[in-house]
Amino acid sequence: MNERFFNTAARKGFHWPGRILAGEGVLETWLAERGTGGLAVVADRAFAGHPLVRRAGGPQALVAREPNRDDIAAIAEDIAATPPAAILALGGGATIDAAKAVAAQLRFGTLDIRDRPRGAILPQLVAAPTTAGSGSETSRFFIAADPVTGIKVSTRSWSIVPDLTLLDPLLLKGSGAPRLLLGAFDAAMHLWETHIARGERSPFTDALAQGFLPRILAALPTLAAGAEPGGATLLALMEASAMAGVAISNVRTGLVHSLGESLAAQSPLAHPLTLRVFLRPALESYADAVRPHVAPLMHALDGAAPADAPWSVARFIAAWEQAFAALGHDDIIRAAFAARQPSAKALLATAARDTTLAKENPVPFAEGDLDRIAAAGLAAFAR
Repeated sequence: MNERFFNTAARKGFHWPGRILAGEGVLETWLAERGTGGLAVVADRAFAGHPLVRRAGGPQALVAREPNRDDIAAIAEDIAATPPAAILALGGGATIDAAKAVAAQLRFGTLDIRDRPRGAILPQLVAAPTTAGSGSETSRFFIAADPVTGIKVSTRSWSIVPDLTLLDPLLLKGSGAPRLLLGAFDAAMHLWETHIARGERSPFTDALAQGFLPRILAALPTLAAGAEPGGATLLALMEASAMAGVAISNVRTGLVHSLGESLAAQSPLAHPLTLRVFLRPALESYADAVRPHVAPLMHALDGAAPADAPWSVARFIAAWEQAFAALGHDDIIRAAFAARQPSAKALLATAARDTTLAKENPVPFAEGDLDRIAAAGLAAFAR
């Protein structure tokens, strides 16, 4: 399949080559049925010494940070010394990205894999996420930084979508409400922005948003109260994150992500916090234009998370703002800005490189619109 295929108004498509197994204890079940022979593990460093890692019959690599390309090469070289039949990625988005990149290096001998055919390729890649939000467990992307410049480079290919994704809520237990909220917001923005993209959205990705955004919003009151939800809700969040990863593999993200990722070049804030900065000004800038299209989604939210007033774009914004404020995340953003106030000029220069933003934003940008949206987001958290 052509890696450069994207939807247009006249031509719609949908693709995803992976499989998902979901349920409490599914990782242990899979390991018991498969066995651990020939299994390499790329795991978050928090799993050092964990029984799941110790049981693996192949090489192991622990990831302590977002990997750069030198890190990937070193891990791949270690694993290649005992070629595995499968790689198990156990961790959050950075760890799964590392495992994807290692798999690409082992399969193709390079990280330049755009347009590579998927085919029957080894080693098999299995993702067991320990977070719910990035969507790396199902997406066709990985990010690896240049070791010299530190610039993060995103690679896109269907050939590195995990062959199997294991969604086990036992891996999410104990995460705590603040961390779960950040992941839930990231997944929600993936689903939201693929739903309102002007040209690339399709009935297929619309169905993902309408089916899985309500699961996230239904969990929001519990998270905003600082409580960790039960296993069924944790699984619902994992399922929403996985489907959001599928959505962004078919439709590109939009204004919130473009500005948030541009802010990340100047700030150590976690990715969901950079998105939070631009939530209100971005969504308000196109709320009227998307209202008819998102009406079925709002109806679905009314059924899944009923409250005193019907759901709307304004209420969607407010619900997230209230949750972020309640858990202290907004204070983290303000503290980061107090230490180093981001440059709006530099942010806009980075965002301008996003050549699809103007094409896919729900409304065309008039002169100065992007400047005003960026400035409003930054000003809301300035001290």
